[in-house]
Amino acid sequence: MKSTCIALILLLAQVLLATEQQGPSVSVELLSGTKQKAQFLGIQNDTVQLGGYISNKFTVVRIPKEKFKSIIDSSGADLLQNKADSATVKTDTTVNSVDSVQAAADSSGTDSLTQPQVAETPKPLELSSPTVLVSFEDEIGDSSLVLQINTLAARFLLESGEKIHILKKKDIPDCSDNICLQDSLSSKGATTIYFGKIVPIQKKDSLMLQLMRVVFEEDLPTIYKSELRISRSKSASDLISKDKLRIFLLEAQGKDASNLKNKTGYIDIDTDPEGATLSMPEENALCRSPCTIPVNDTSAVTIYAYWNVDQHLWGGSVTKHPIPGDTVRTSIKLKRVNPELRVITNPAGAEIFSSKREISKRSKTIGVTPARYPILEPGLVQFKLRKFGFKDTLVAVYVPPVSDVTVNVEMEQETSFKEIQTQQEWEKGRRRIRLGHTMMGVSIAPIIVGALFTYLAQLDYRDAEDIKDELGYSATIGGESYQKKVKENKDLVDDGDQKTVIGLSLIGAGILVLGVGFVISF
Repeated sequence: MKSTCIALILLLAQVLLATEQQGPSVSVELLSGTKQKAQFLGIQNDTVQLGGYISNKFTVVRIPKEKFKSIIDSSGADLLQNKADSATVKTDTTVNSVDSVQAAADSSGTDSLTQPQVAETPKPLELSSPTVLVSFEDEIGDSSLVLQINTLAARFLLESGEKIHILKKKDIPDCSDNICLQDSLSSKGATTIYFGKIVPIQKKDSLMLQLMRVVFEEDLPTIYKSELRISRSKSASDLISKDKLRIFLLEAQGKDASNLKNKTGYIDIDTDPEGATLSMPEENALCRSPCTIPVNDTSAVTIYAYWNVDQHLWGGSVTKHPIPGDTVRTSIKLKRVNPELRVITNPAGAEIFSSKREISKRSKTIGVTPARYPILEPGLVQFKLRKFGFKDTLVAVYVPPVSDVTVNVEMEQETSFKEIQTQQEWEKGRRRIRLGHTMMGVSIAPIIVGALFTYLAQLDYRDAEDIKDELGYSATIGGESYQKKVKENKDLVDDGDQKTVIGLSLIGAGILVLGVGFVISF
């Protein structure tokens, strides 16, 4: 409508400048409120023909009759309402009028460059059906493919019970966009219009089909859209396989086609070497290569492969776009990798615990942040962070086998007084347990040393016993050698007694510390 008004205004703005009359002068008013003067050339097939000069050339503008509110001639008669003057204008009369305009234009000047020209009257477009399929726009430069897709789409619509009129955009030369086409076709009785487009995507082996269906209702038109990705090299066979075309057109019609969709795609993977574990983000080991992985998501999917041999990790990855209902094949070549997991917290000094069980005062700490750990078993890793004065934080991160992963955690400060008291009790219990474990660890040393002294005392007692037996067999009881043996025996017994006292004291002290540490710990 807007484009029609603009064209009319451009034409009528030049009428008063014309040096010759080519038809009766009239005053026209459109339903939109636009008013202007023009030259009336007649009405043909419910289309009003008006004339005037644009850029020094006489031009004929044709506008649907229903767009006008009135056409008043110099006598004051409304040509739209006057059946005798306008509605019964015969086709041959109109043609003669146009011919007379041409003749007048031919004789109006001798300069061929400035001589007014009467535009040829194209055959008015008549629709054979209120449902129109506008040929798919070709943005890939493949006219044969566009023809195939147009034919298949039209065939399906016909088989689904829709009688359609097929046309190309160039059939309406006055329009260069879909909005203009909508207005023009709607004015000619179209109630449903399909606009198609074929566009390339980043990967050269695929195409994207887009279809928009415009349904004219009482108020604003209702619009439905659908998209379909197909193989470029096998476009026709891919389009008709697995009900893809049917689903594509049903969605454009606003119908539910979910029962026809096979959303599961498959990715077939082999690795070099074979036997690698395959995994995906948020999913641990899926299978060992070669294997086929079902994928329900149609967006790009990254798959990781890893192989752990003698504490050495080999890994690789590949990203593929699965095709619903089809299988994509790919391979991954593994290489030696040394990825790490880094855990950083703000503030630092948070204790790291396993997430498999609740944190208690006896839970074993894995480490304290900042911490670094080599990745030997990729996959989903979960752990808990705890620091006095801050809320406990559960961290879940997928650790791939191909790159370092850094986890930065901003600890949230604890504001609940009750929780802070609980943390204080927990800290007290942890300190007590740590003290008990320390005492138990320290007690081992005196027990070992005490046992050593006791053992050495037993050796002294054994040597003293041997000397005592030797003195019992001696014939010279009062000799110097005899007295020396007696003294040696006594010294050994005294040393043994001393070592026994020391050893037993150390053992006793160690046992006491061990007992205290045990009681404190448990």
